Amino acid sequence: MPADPDLRTMDTELFRFGVVTLVGRPNVGKSSIMNGLIGNKVSITSRKPQTTRHRIQGICSTDEYQIVFVDTPGIHESTGVAMSKILNRTARSSLIEVDLILMVIDARRWTSGDARVLVDAESTEASIWLIMNKVDLLIKPELVLPKIDQIRRHNEFAEIVPLSAKTGDNVDHLMNLVAGAMPEGPSGFPVQQITDCSNEFIAAEFIREQIFRLVGDEIPYETAVDIHNFSERQDGLVIIKADIWCENKRQRSILIGDDGNRLKTIGAKARDQIQRYLGKKVYLEQWIKVKKGWADDRRMLSKVGYSRWG
Repeated sequence: MPADPDLRTMDTELFRFGVVTLVGRPNVGKSSIMNGLIGNKVSITSRKPQTTRHRIQGICSTDEYQIVFVDTPGIHESTGVAMSKILNRTARSSLIEVDLILMVIDARRWTSGDARVLVDAESTEASIWLIMNKVDLLIKPELVLPKIDQIRRHNEFAEIVPLSAKTGDNVDHLMNLVAGAMPEGPSGFPVQQITDCSNEFIAAEFIREQIFRLVGDEIPYETAVDIHNFSERQDGLVIIKADIWCENKRQRSILIGDDGNRLKTIGAKARDQIQRYLGKKVYLEQWIKVKKGWADDRRMLSKVGYSRWG
């Protein structure tokens, strides 16, 4: 059978391929860094911790290399709820059989949560680099070097890279370092592929992103999105029908908002993101549904995708 023309099969001495996992406690900016590294938005972001709930692969391909970056949920102290256990297991399983671990922290402080993540990372054989994100938020930029010296007391990281995912400062430098550290070998994915996630999954994530951004602190953590219809008409219009699950009727009312305005805003902003990602016009229909205790119901978790990696 002839080789897939979309795969890089050139002399392995001239091409590099590797898998890199980003780990860290919640809300340190792993998703923003991955999106910046691959130059595309495939992982959703918000200012709220625990926005990422799945293992998401972003793929960066050039003529010299192909790198698969793996974004993970933030490793946290488990609450005992089924979904919490799945998120931690998903993050830890992503440390297995990778070429490099990028451990992301908030440059302003080292916490006990960072120490827990480091213990998990050190249990593997992969090289560990420390990524100090949010350097743009340091009151005094000259504090970066003293902070690096302090952090080295915890581990002799192979590399320590300060950067800002928000401003893009030093992200290209990190990309160059990572590319140089990858082993030689042929690519694993077609060159045009930027993620292993389905379009349905990405659409559900963009809806969930807007819930995180537009609704108060409590409700986003008690909602999930299920795409039950994703189709394309002959004229190219993509039809998406989504169920948004929440815990109770009070949450349902908040998600809908006065005269349905909040739900309309969630839909409009999510639709814009989906259209940008697909490059096609989208018709998005959303329904709010209530199921108490869904986050501790394994059958329900499977329905909304949380057994995908767990």
